[in-house]
Amino acid sequence: MKTRALLNISPVLLVLFELGCSQSQFQPQSTSTQPAQPALSVTIEPQSLVMRRGDSWNFTAVGSTVNWSIQEGSAGGDVNYAGIYTAPATEGVYHVVATSKADPSKSATATVSVEKTGFTLTGSMKTQRYSHTATLLPNGLVYVAGGDSLDDFEVVAIADQAELFNPATGAFQPGEKVTREFHTATLLQNGDILFTGGFAGQTASGNWILTPTAELLKAGSTSLQTTGNMSVGRYSHTATLLLDGRVLITGGEAQSETKIIPTQTAEIYDPVSGTFTPAGNMGRARAFHSATLLLTGKVLITGGGSDAELFDPATNSFTSAGSFTPAGTVSNVYGATLLADGRVLVTNGPTAPSQLYDPVTGQFTPTGTMATWRANYTATLLPDGTVLIAGGYIQVATSTPGTSSIVPVTSTEIYSLATGSFTPGPTMRQGRYQHTATLLPDGSVLFVGGIGPCCSLSTPLASAEIYH
Repeated sequence: MKTRALLNISPVLLVLFELGCSQSQFQPQSTSTQPAQPALSVTIEPQSLVMRRGDSWNFTAVGSTVNWSIQEGSAGGDVNYAGIYTAPATEGVYHVVATSKADPSKSATATVSVEKTGFTLTGSMKTQRYSHTATLLPNGLVYVAGGDSLDDFEVVAIADQAELFNPATGAFQPGEKVTREFHTATLLQNGDILFTGGFAGQTASGNWILTPTAELLKAGSTSLQTTGNMSVGRYSHTATLLLDGRVLITGGEAQSETKIIPTQTAEIYDPVSGTFTPAGNMGRARAFHSATLLLTGKVLITGGGSDAELFDPATNSFTSAGSFTPAGTVSNVYGATLLADGRVLVTNGPTAPSQLYDPVTGQFTPTGTMATWRANYTATLLPDGTVLIAGGYIQVATSTPGTSSIVPVTSTEIYSLATGSFTPGPTMRQGRYQHTATLLPDGSVLFVGGIGPCCSLSTPLASAEIYH
């Protein structure tokens, strides 16, 4: 018969044994430490801006829930709990402060320059687009036509539904179908709009369709009608209304056998006959260039190279207009603006000074340098004689050596002929490039579409804003 052996332990020893086990075996002590909490920080966006008196701007804070305030108190405007700041009526420099609720010792400050001019958002288009045209009509409306609705240069996605902007209501309404992008639109002397060239679509195999066609939106009409064809399909060309009512077409990229390359060809459209005729060749092939009508009636061609040339309508010929000073300093021209005194401001970026072309002397001379290198911006002559440089993009280096990304900018600059310099202008509501800028009858400027930042990417925009 099997029996169980019993161990006789005194009560005192048993208690000590249980206490020891409970403290060392059954509830082991942890030797790990809690991770250190990251230091609290607050950042504010935007960090600086220039805005108009009485306008509002929405600031955002990152890193903590914050209380909003203005360093100068009520004299500096008003800011609500959501970070919406309203500028005062008095011009000056003010500071919006975001202070952490969790740790009031942590804060961030934005600098706000309040001026008499600035940008305000207006109604949006129904269709997002870039590389479109925007033409001021005699009745004060702006006709926005064509463009691309997808930021993919391998795919043609034409925004063919035109839209009309009414400055009185700040709204867009549908127009006709204009199936083009990277085209031109020219207001003729009779009030018609002439559309020429551009991309008209894409083949099943993915090849771009360059069109030589042209069409007219008749004044006061809601329908398009065809007119004569150009000698060659082209895009990123120029179309300049001459003093005699004809239109000069120059350069652009055209089909050459199996390639699409810049062309030096030019032609003239006659609205009386509705036909295009050759106008000789430029001295060099050019694309993405500028053509500016001078007060003399000649046309200054800049960009697409480090030299310039003049077209004379009297002889239908091109002659050299000299080179930039220093030679070769400006090859990519993004703005060539006729000034009130007849000279032309040719702008590029801070890698070289901008240039002034004087048709009297036939010479280029350097003038001020823009503070920000930018591309695909707009340059608009304002009623006071200054030039507004707006938007565009900058290139920012990435973590991969030798590569960069494109970043649309909200900054603007204003050129003064009196001082020959550029100064910071108001901040745009939306960073954008490949947009349009249209001077309105009241002296304000309408900015439409383009490509802007969204969701860590760039995307075509439907938004519009007005510089007042």
